Amino acid sequence: MRSLGIRRSVVRTILGALALASACRAAPVRIDGIDYEGVAAFATSLGLKSTWTVPQKTLLLQSDWTRLELNTDSREIRLNGIRLLLGDATVLQRGALLLSRTDERAFLGPILSSRRVPGLVPGARTVVIDAGHGGKDTGTSNKRLGLHEKGFALEVARELKRMLEAAGFVVVMTRNDDTFIALPERPAIAARNRADLFVSIHFNAIDNPSITGAETYVLTPRGQRSTGAENRSPSDNELLPGHTNDPWNAILGFRVHRRVINEMKSFDRGLKRARFAVLRELDCPGILVEGGYLTNDAEARRIASPEWRTRLAKAIAGGIIEYREALSQARSK
Repeated sequence: MRSLGIRRSVVRTILGALALASACRAAPVRIDGIDYEGVAAFATSLGLKSTWTVPQKTLLLQSDWTRLELNTDSREIRLNGIRLLLGDATVLQRGALLLSRTDERAFLGPILSSRRVPGLVPGARTVVIDAGHGGKDTGTSNKRLGLHEKGFALEVARELKRMLEAAGFVVVMTRNDDTFIALPERPAIAARNRADLFVSIHFNAIDNPSITGAETYVLTPRGQRSTGAENRSPSDNELLPGHTNDPWNAILGFRVHRRVINEMKSFDRGLKRARFAVLRELDCPGILVEGGYLTNDAEARRIASPEWRTRLAKAIAGGIIEYREALSQARSK
């Protein structure tokens, strides 16, 4: 009798797993105009085991080298401890967690495996470094300490140029001195130089002086709202030149953001999405890095240190080199 009970238990477990897998393999589910697909099938395709650590609330996907935590009705996820912001919140339906198709195919899937990205793999030789602001545009500042963003952004950009050239990249600067460059001209410089990728360097500011940390931005994919937007708007559906590289933006953004957070020990404000002017018109993968907050006195003093800025440049360079390696892996698919 005990043997029969065990067999019945095994059968129930198998049938339950098959039902869940079948539901997740079904056609995309459309909710509020957004196409969703099952997280379980997505996990299986990547060799990740799915476990509810908090039933119906927190789903853990893991392997020997990956730990991905998703929460129901949330845009925030954690990948090996690094904070990422989805474009659409996850949805729980009939006991299965769903992920938007755009987040799966243009963001999370590419980050987890560059081999999943269809089509041609971009190059990784010519890098355009964009030091934010300049000239009459000082950017953010800490007036109490007399610190301005434009100078720090340029100094990090110069250090990054030196490091990338030593690693075999060809580097073009949007500005190499205290010159004002209009926003539309910055992606245009990348286009004229046939850039393979674009990195814009900035420092942050906010009314709350207690806020610290680093964040990295990629272009918001078409049909999704930016991280800072509470609601969707008709303009979210506009097709922009930069959308051609959504999956590669995600890979580049994650590699750089992870290195910055891990090496600088900064508070992790996340890999986010925005439709910044310097990202919208790019015809190559690109990101914008916010290295820290000048409005926090302690962080501003760190930013003012040449040694700290050199470390930041090194972290960004390391992420770009990792991105180049991810492209090599993609070409071997």
